Amino acid sequence: MIIVTASSQEFFHFLQGMILSIRDKTEAAGIALGCLDLGLTEAQKQWLRAQDVTLVTPEWDFGLDEGSGMPLPFKAILARPRLPKYFPGHDIYMHMDADAWVQDWTVIDLYRAGAMKGLLAIAPEIDRSFISNYGTSRSYRAFIAKIYSELFGAEAAAKYRDYPILNTGVFAMPASSPLWERWVARIGKSLSNGRNFHVEQASLNYEVFENFDAYISSGLEFLPARCNWVCHQALPKFDPTRGLLVEPFLPHAVIGVVHRASDDFKQKKTGEVAMVGGGFVEMNLKYREGCYDTNLSTTEPEKLGRWQDAGFEWTEKTL
Repeated sequence: MIIVTASSQEFFHFLQGMILSIRDKTEAAGIALGCLDLGLTEAQKQWLRAQDVTLVTPEWDFGLDEGSGMPLPFKAILARPRLPKYFPGHDIYMHMDADAWVQDWTVIDLYRAGAMKGLLAIAPEIDRSFISNYGTSRSYRAFIAKIYSELFGAEAAAKYRDYPILNTGVFAMPASSPLWERWVARIGKSLSNGRNFHVEQASLNYEVFENFDAYISSGLEFLPARCNWVCHQALPKFDPTRGLLVEPFLPHAVIGVVHRASDDFKQKKTGEVAMVGGGFVEMNLKYREGCYDTNLSTTEPEKLGRWQDAGFEWTEKTL
């Protein structure tokens, strides 16, 4: 198995924590790591090579090129369904966003076991604590419907607006999975309707849901939320006794992959995190709280750039 991510120079601080969260674990011995290089500095690349990370510069794909007016991160998004092409020779490919990190290795074993079923292992954004079930449920459904409508049409939006999002920030697939090529084909069709930031995730969701029963019987594995805990849905709790981030409600299971996916949280840098047993603690929710203690010291940028700042042209068909 190889675990692949992607990063620009700006996001290297997050990437560094993600890599260390894997390399620091004895269970990860021998695990291959790969990174799609989106403009890393030479010093950053040297640090990654010292961690035995394979670096690959992705190409523009799907008819796009440097003159398409798309920001650099979009290149990595479009490269995601082509991981076997960029990192050949592995049986299982696991992708993990650079703003995610591994707290409990047992969930990586779940991704591996799920991928070995032959199709895909992924965590839907479903949990009893997620805000999309409560305060933001109406806007969350409208958000899903808008994406489906713009990329696949009104009929698709009506069919799947109440389905959960299969979050492609973390997933695992075997090299032999038929979903790779079908995912690429869906993206190609979707891009003709608009250059939407969510095109790769929405395309995989649409392909899976359109063939749901067949894929379930072919080995599709849905993993629990703790395998990809998306912090924009609910902040975890901190258990001071165990020194671990856990699910907000009983039995406070340990979160395996902490996905710091909230742009709002990134801009604020830290927040109040509730503790098991009462009280709050100020945390930034990074691996080791961002204290990586390496020969290449990094900090989070004061302000992370937005896609609009990078020159992304929002069209009428782009959410």
